[in-house]
Amino acid sequence: MRDPWVLRSAALLSGGLCGALTAAPFRFWLLGFFCLLGVRLLYWQPRDFFGKVYRPEILLLGVSLLLGFIYGSLAERTLLEPLALNKVEITGTLKDWNIGPDKTVGTIFIEEVGLEDGEVTLGKINEDWMSTKKSPSDKADQEKDLPGQTYRLVVYSDKLGEVPSQWKGVQPGDQLHFQARLERPKPLGTPGAFDLRLYNAVRGLSGTLTAAGDVELVRAGEPGLSWKIRRKVHTRLEAWDPQETGVLEGIFFGDSSHIPAEIQERYKVTGVLHVFAASGSNVAFVLGLVWMILRPLPKQLRITGAILVLILYAVLCGGNAPIVRATVLGVAVLIGRFGRGRVAALRWLFFAGVGLFILNPLILRDIGFQLSFCAAWGMLVLVPRLLKTTGIQRVPAPFRSALASTVAAQAATLPLLITAFHRLSLIGLLANVLILFILGSVLEIGLLGVILAFSWWLCAPFFQVSLWLLAGANKILEVLAGVPWADVWIINPGPFFGLVWFGGIGVILWGKERLFFSLKVGLRSLRRKLETLLPKPFLAKISQPFMISTEEVERAAGGGIANHYRHYRPIGVVLLLIVLLWSPWNSARDLEVDLIDVGQGDAILIRTPENHALLIDAGPRNERFDAGERIVLPYLLQTGIGHLDAVLITHEHQDHIGGIRAVLKAIPTDWVGIPKVEKRLGNEEWGAGLPLGLADHPEELKALQTGDRIELDSGAFLEVLGPQYVLSNTHSDPNNNSLVMKLSYSGHNVFLTGDMEQEEMEEIAGTGCDLETDVFKEPHHGSRFSLDRPWLDGIHPQAVLISVGKNTFGHPAPEIIGYWEERHVPVYRTDEQGTLRVILQDGGIEVAAGR
Repeated sequence: MRDPWVLRSAALLSGGLCGALTAAPFRFWLLGFFCLLGVRLLYWQPRDFFGKVYRPEILLLGVSLLLGFIYGSLAERTLLEPLALNKVEITGTLKDWNIGPDKTVGTIFIEEVGLEDGEVTLGKINEDWMSTKKSPSDKADQEKDLPGQTYRLVVYSDKLGEVPSQWKGVQPGDQLHFQARLERPKPLGTPGAFDLRLYNAVRGLSGTLTAAGDVELVRAGEPGLSWKIRRKVHTRLEAWDPQETGVLEGIFFGDSSHIPAEIQERYKVTGVLHVFAASGSNVAFVLGLVWMILRPLPKQLRITGAILVLILYAVLCGGNAPIVRATVLGVAVLIGRFGRGRVAALRWLFFAGVGLFILNPLILRDIGFQLSFCAAWGMLVLVPRLLKTTGIQRVPAPFRSALASTVAAQAATLPLLITAFHRLSLIGLLANVLILFILGSVLEIGLLGVILAFSWWLCAPFFQVSLWLLAGANKILEVLAGVPWADVWIINPGPFFGLVWFGGIGVILWGKERLFFSLKVGLRSLRRKLETLLPKPFLAKISQPFMISTEEVERAAGGGIANHYRHYRPIGVVLLLIVLLWSPWNSARDLEVDLIDVGQGDAILIRTPENHALLIDAGPRNERFDAGERIVLPYLLQTGIGHLDAVLITHEHQDHIGGIRAVLKAIPTDWVGIPKVEKRLGNEEWGAGLPLGLADHPEELKALQTGDRIELDSGAFLEVLGPQYVLSNTHSDPNNNSLVMKLSYSGHNVFLTGDMEQEEMEEIAGTGCDLETDVFKEPHHGSRFSLDRPWLDGIHPQAVLISVGKNTFGHPAPEIIGYWEERHVPVYRTDEQGTLRVILQDGGIEVAAGR
């Protein structure tokens, strides 16, 4: 199948993807490569076996590729600059509103803004992202520019778990006046982390408003019909268990705010979490229901009715970006069905992708769009081929299409899922085949209840049946989630895995015989060019395997050139995938210390020249956020680390020990080190942070104190400087019993200080150890209680690092920043510059900022 419009659209999207994903310094070189490639194609002489290729078509493809590349390269210019305003008077119209158990979230369109003097914004200064005071003219510009933007609005519950009463009474359409903190996110500072800036831009949001205090209703408005229906459904479902109905609402509308974390994890492990995304799978279920109901109608009316229902469903879900995107792609495929079948449908799918790209070039970087588009492509292109395979043919007819569709979607999205989430559900294929029928029925039957939600007696039976089906699905998922190795964390395999995977699919679609024949033709062409350079006997000997016989030419369209090796293909494919996923080439050459940006907390990764790794702390964990799972673990896998020699915990505070459990659960670790705190190890904070049962295994849990030494490799080692003995009755006993170490390598030192305060600093100084260092990690996130001037005067670092995030403690203290400024020592902060990488080389030290 060769459709010129599909090729042109694919070239445009490919160019845009290259432009959007290529780092700015390399875009010029890639553009030059595309230009050279275009010139080469213009003078390319096609072979007969390839089919006739017209030069104008090649020219059009090249132009499409270049246009897409240029347009995609300009995408970042649409991103707004980071901004932080602490006290802003907002007047705006509420667009959406959803009251959750611990917070209320919506979107608001800003109409008027009032700023106080002296506000702080974030801007780009000297190529570094850092805070700076703005002048009165800048303040006026902000007051002028902010109106007309849409922000995510968050109202957190109070200490009693209640949302302020006045906020409970507002609804979409109301014009409100309130005070809030306004934030536009910073550029991504940690590889593998969630890019909030891109997420907002793709969804038409500028940032986040966190409301402070009550709200004033300026003018009452009228909410839209879709919101009224969703609220009515929520009210009707209150008669059942809120945990079950939360899952049901998530399947209906893509609202996961009412779903308990343990249930979300179950769906994540079994690979069916996408049912809460209100995206591709939901659109497919709705389409299946409509297609069945409209079966008696003629084809054109059936397609038209399905398109209208999909649009109405998107409106019902609140018009959020994922459902709109999936609906656009679904409608495009349906429009293609007006034509002659799969070719036209594929053409319209690519037209929809190009249209979305033109409207917002950043959409090509959005993982949601990538997954939706690839899944749709897989089901259009791969399903017909899969249905002809022997394995699918042996499946009972009712399940054949569902299995082929599931396999096609999984095959088309696998590299994206691994790269984006670093998780692979090994049970996912089985779960999707078994469960999607049930969850599809839950959605379809439940939507009938949604339509009848105006009457309790009419909607209740449909909701009850949906909940019964959902209960059965949850039981099956619970069993599947408990299977050993149901899902695994995977080290980032790099781009080669994606190239080989999609290249393999391309070979299957194009034909292995054509590929082998084309390679031999190319090698024969190369042989002719080498004839003038090499002796003919030697050339004949090395080129004999690449000679093409007449029989091979005749069999090029469908013979059996490689049939001799058919028994070895499955083994070869498996070995190739293992090598690509293992990525043995991901190795370090210098010693590197990474301060991972985990917000208000610590997480430090040490990577040795021989590619060993040691982790110190793993960031905070609370009811809403686990830095170990959300930041540290993805960072480890993104950087190619699948094993840790040790995990060291400086002390028991949750901003250090909180993420440890998530890391140890997923990454094999030789041993865990803690400070020797004796009886303190039995306190509640240590018990809540350490993995259950670890304290009972002394061979895996080692207590460290002054004088201990941890040997790494290549001559690197960690020297433990504290604690010498357990300190008590200090300003903060946990902080003053922190594990304090100095890393030494190739004549350079890095001082790793935990949260030590003045008391432990004095204790360490009293041991007489050498405190001099090249890089100093500021203790306790820059707290003023760690400002011991005589102690600090005794060290002369080249750089100071502060691991800090948004907090209410005043970290880092102005006194700390002022002290190092007086000494003219550069200070690097994770909250401003993202993850900090300290590279220790024979020739010196380099500090690389993440943003």
